[in-house]
Amino acid sequence: MDDTLKPLAPGTEVATIGTFYMAEVVTSEITERGHRRTVLRWTEDHPWHGIRKGDECTWVHIAGRTPRFIVTARN
Repeated sequence: MDDTLKPLAPGTEVATIGTFYMAEVVTSEITERGHRRTVLRWTEDHPWHGIRKGDECTWVHIAGRTPRFIVTARN
């Protein structure tokens, strides 16, 4: 199995693990250390958790560790 991280395409829909708050990828890149740095834009409001639709945040995924979000799909 290939554990190498790859960047996510802009516009990819993702959700946080556990809460399933929806967001979309703004940018995604692989850093010099091999981590994936992804800027997400929230697509829903969850003000009780400090999440506002349209706000952006940066998440870093380190290879071999559980990510904080998953890619979603529409059927």
